[in-house]
Amino acid sequence: MAKPTIELSVSKTPTDIELKKLKEYFKEMPIEEILTGLKFAKNRWSAKDAGTLKVGRKSIIQKEVHSVTTEQAQWRLKNWKMMIANYRRRGYSYPTISRIKKILIQKSKKKSK
Repeated sequence: MAKPTIELSVSKTPTDIELKKLKEYFKEMPIEEILTGLKFAKNRWSAKDAGTLKVGRKSIIQKEVHSVTTEQAQWRLKNWKMMIANYRRRGYSYPTISRIKKILIQKSKKKSK
């Protein structure tokens, strides 16, 4: 039985190591899984290329609350409606905003140094 072969045109010439990895992946994985992964990679590449790739929720939350002091957390909570408007303008979803609020509440309860 002859093995099916696929001919591909790629943007740059792959190295021997890259070719070996590609052959290994195609040999071990079902075609459906490979296509699903390639679709994800293409969508990610398109978003990255267009400059619209969003970072994950966890890193957004860390960026917002990383160096917030107790006083800053208390101020943000007192002015929460303004903060929500600010976060929505930046494109944050409500679940992300509620996670930020949860961490701010924790930080506001800690004693200042």
